[in-house]
Amino acid sequence: MGKLQRISQIIGLFLGHGYLAVLASGHIYKGPFKGFCLPFLSCYACPMAIFSCPIGSLQHFMAIRTVPFLLFGFLGLVGLTLGRMSCGWLCPFGFLQDMLYSIPGRKIEIPRALYNLKFLSLALLVFIIPFLTGAPWFSKLCPFGTLTAGIPWVLASVRTAETAQPAIALGELGPLFVVKLVILAGFLVLFVKASRPFCQTTCPLGALFSLFNRFSMVRLRVAEGCRNCGACRTRCPMGLRVSHEANSRDCVRCLRCTSCKYVSVEIGFADLLLGTGRKDAAKNG
Repeated sequence: MGKLQRISQIIGLFLGHGYLAVLASGHIYKGPFKGFCLPFLSCYACPMAIFSCPIGSLQHFMAIRTVPFLLFGFLGLVGLTLGRMSCGWLCPFGFLQDMLYSIPGRKIEIPRALYNLKFLSLALLVFIIPFLTGAPWFSKLCPFGTLTAGIPWVLASVRTAETAQPAIALGELGPLFVVKLVILAGFLVLFVKASRPFCQTTCPLGALFSLFNRFSMVRLRVAEGCRNCGACRTRCPMGLRVSHEANSRDCVRCLRCTSCKYVSVEIGFADLLLGTGRKDAAKNG
């Protein structure tokens, strides 16, 4: 499962940030695909970006005070179908977290009480503050955006099509860019020490998709007979006890826990309608 997941994550990385022509031309992609979103974080401002970021798009519509019905429909369809599975299998920032966490060293666990902060991030930085200020404040602070857009725009001298001059000069950088760098540096250090801390505590898209986890079409099932050995928790990047928390809103559907014979994937809504998944979890609790 691990190798297949890595391949899928690399595909997600190049799907969202694969415009290699910018390396030769210095000009970003402005084609029709920029009008579409991917079901994971994919910074619109990245010089190699091909599609839009769903969180960036949500902020845009909040800033202009318009309801994005098509975008909500797209995100709802992804949530109802996969839950947070795109977080576990496609998100480039999730891939970076997994890679850095694989560096040997002393590890820490993020307190579960902090997991709900991602809903505050979604509510304040994506909906409320952009609506009130007309500015996309999550994008201004997003560490993924800083890594894939902010730093490349400054260092790579990406040029605008209109003037053929660098879009951002070093002399134009202000205190906000320093704040962005500090946030990014803090997360990068944390990625080495803790498993998926951004997914656990901060990601607004993960918060949005998590609302669908308990009734999405792709679900986990824990069979009767599970001995609660804890092996699923050691494999879970989110630190979940799958025997008790199957289909938790924090599950990113990486499916590593399915290496246990008692945990399986069910596709469809029959399990939800019959309530069998909940009954099995109750028996194991």
